[in-house]
Amino acid sequence: GTLVEADVKSCSVKTMELSINRIHTVSKADAMLPFLVEDAARSEKEVEESQETDRPFPRLGQELRLDNRWMDLRAPANNAIMRVQSAVCQ
Repeated sequence: GTLVEADVKSCSVKTMELSINRIHTVSKADAMLPFLVEDAARSEKEVEESQETDRPFPRLGQELRLDNRWMDLRAPANNAIMRVQSAVCQ
């Protein structure tokens, strides 16, 4: 890539931008994610109530959520907890 002049609003370097000519992947991600963010955002009550329907929501165990914490934190409630914790610690 090459550096080009730019007017960038959302970065620490506001006058330069990297123009990418070519990119190579080292490894590809799995096509199937371990769970959906929507599943992580559901309450236990919603999951429990869906068990008697023809399309029950999956139960996400703590081990699965902790092994995939990067994804679990994308659920709005979990993300909000981290933001509050971060604000308190500053």
